[in-house]
Amino acid sequence: MILACQNINKSFGTTEILKDVSFHLEEREKAALIGPNGAGKTTLLRIIMQEMPADSGEVILARGKTIGYLAQHQELSEGRTIYEELLSVKQYLLDMEEKIRNLEFAMKTSTGEALDQVLADYSRLTHQFELENGYACRSEVAGVLKGLGFSEDEFSKEVSTLSGGQKTRVALGRLLLSGPDIILLDEPTNHLD
Repeated sequence: MILACQNINKSFGTTEILKDVSFHLEEREKAALIGPNGAGKTTLLRIIMQEMPADSGEVILARGKTIGYLAQHQELSEGRTIYEELLSVKQYLLDMEEKIRNLEFAMKTSTGEALDQVLADYSRLTHQFELENGYACRSEVAGVLKGLGFSEDEFSKEVSTLSGGQKTRVALGRLLLSGPDIILLDEPTNHLD
């Protein structure tokens, strides 16, 4: 079991939205929530994501597993390009890369014990960078964008100029690059052009 909901209940005022919702998902299993507007699909997803509390019941996530969520409405940085928006998911690698470059510069001016410390830090950081596939992060971003139907010419388009469907594809790309174990898509085909 990777995810389970047990007896989830949620009401808004006197209106009962979810009543005794229970299910479980196994690794690699796929599932869909189907129902009319107002049936509580988004509410259940938000409870699973811990964005909203259930009135009662329990959400159980397998130890060490992560959840990614693609909401109906995207929150993207309007001042960025498509490529920059996806690359921002890998900001920790960009920061690590900058520290590596700074250590390389420090190697040129350090001596003795200071140099030994710089070399030790450099070795540790480059090893971590390699483990995190840091050298390939930019090509990974480009690959995800191409896989979502963006041409290289579109990588430099400002997010603010995109259609709703294009913004959804950018948000989906961000989600895929973050690499969660479970992906929750809230009406993923809305505006997906």
